[in-house]
Amino acid sequence: MTNWEQRAITENVTSTETTYIFEVQENNRLDNLRNNMKTGVWQIFPSVCASLAGIPFGLMLGWPSPTYHTLLQSDSPIPITLDQSAMVAGFLMLGMSFGTLWSSRQIGPGSKYGIVLGNVLVLVGWVIMWQSRDVFWLLGSRFTIGSGYGYALGQIKCYIQEMTDKEMSVVLTKLLTFYALTGFFLAFAIGTFIDFRRYSLISLIITVFILFLAVFLPSTPKELIKTKKLNDAKKLLAFLKPNLDPQQETYSIIEKMSRERGGNAIAEIYRNRELRNNFLRFSMSLFFQQYSGAPPTLVYTEVIFRESHVPFPEYFAIVYAFLFLLANIFGVYVSTKYNKRRVLIFSSCITLFLYICKIFVIYNKVNDKYFSYTTVIIMYLFIIFHTIGLGSIPFTFISNWFPPSCQLFMTKYFTILHCIFALTITKVFQVLLGNFDLYISFCLFLLLTLLAIIFIIIFIPSEYSYQSDIQKIKPNINSDFVEKADIK
Repeated sequence: MTNWEQRAITENVTSTETTYIFEVQENNRLDNLRNNMKTGVWQIFPSVCASLAGIPFGLMLGWPSPTYHTLLQSDSPIPITLDQSAMVAGFLMLGMSFGTLWSSRQIGPGSKYGIVLGNVLVLVGWVIMWQSRDVFWLLGSRFTIGSGYGYALGQIKCYIQEMTDKEMSVVLTKLLTFYALTGFFLAFAIGTFIDFRRYSLISLIITVFILFLAVFLPSTPKELIKTKKLNDAKKLLAFLKPNLDPQQETYSIIEKMSRERGGNAIAEIYRNRELRNNFLRFSMSLFFQQYSGAPPTLVYTEVIFRESHVPFPEYFAIVYAFLFLLANIFGVYVSTKYNKRRVLIFSSCITLFLYICKIFVIYNKVNDKYFSYTTVIIMYLFIIFHTIGLGSIPFTFISNWFPPSCQLFMTKYFTILHCIFALTITKVFQVLLGNFDLYISFCLFLLLTLLAIIFIIIFIPSEYSYQSDIQKIKPNINSDFVEKADIK
């Protein structure tokens, strides 16, 4: 055989083998892509269905602004007074706080049962609202819905963590706020154009649909392990987390379950001086977040626009709610990427300036004398700049200022304190609104925002992350080891 013939045969064989390997690699790549898509869908879709519980809660959260104008009239289906309006608004927050206290307690082998229970309570709350006869029905309805979602929220977070990997869990947990705020915006958009009973009925129907989805949520690996279905748990883990060993992951879940009740976050914070200081700073940052004025403007949006003599206040209130939704999304996903102290100072200073403008406009009746929409512009800018900083940043301090063992407790503490401060400042605003001119309320917000700026400058660190004693010792151990190695 000549050299030319040998070279030709070799080239043909090489060409055939290369083509064959390429086809196998391409098929493997397509199979991996399909498997990853299936895994992603199975992680995301059930988590999204569980998270939809935020929409009926958001519908109740935004309920006061478009509804109060009707209920405060003497000929309304359920007449209420201005004094009662703040109490009605606050009972949702009381219910939320009560439900949050129990949100880490499971009623069955899995978190999906807690999600179902929370949705059932929300459904009962909307039935009560639909059939309301007096103000006590309104109070019961809002408290029940707040309790249901407060409990369900903790269960939803657990469900997401059990069904997804760590990175996906963070993304989907952040989106929980989006669902509640979507319901909040829909409350403004729908409630403006329909009557009180019809609004409750529509919300009731939406809740029934979401409850139906919750009933058919798939089991999580943790639930399957609790019910002794280890083989099913391993199969599900192999599908949800294909990059991990299902056997090892099963053992890891069992080990975490055995440690769940270990430790006491309150005692850990109390014993550690640094954590105590962080706890106080965190509490004060929440105080200034709420008392700088956003909650009352969201509850009484339409009332504020009417008192300011703005034409078509109901339509401008809808835009106000939409801007609040957008600003929250920006605050959660964008503001947190920058220096938090600077963002807080920037947000507070702009808010302070806008309060000065608002007081000037009301006191000098600029809306009546010159331009009818001055208040609208100021309020729109206020809700944007307040929300992207003061309204979004304080919650993120939990992951920076506290160890993982305390973060669940601090998340509950945040929710409860957040609700209590929102309730009390709304009541204060209502009392001032009923007894003084509108600008007096904004003078209070101005003073508190000024105090917030001073607090942030003095007490909020620019770059800070809590380190345990072990974490502080580790760098010294490593440096000593390196020095000894160099000497040798």
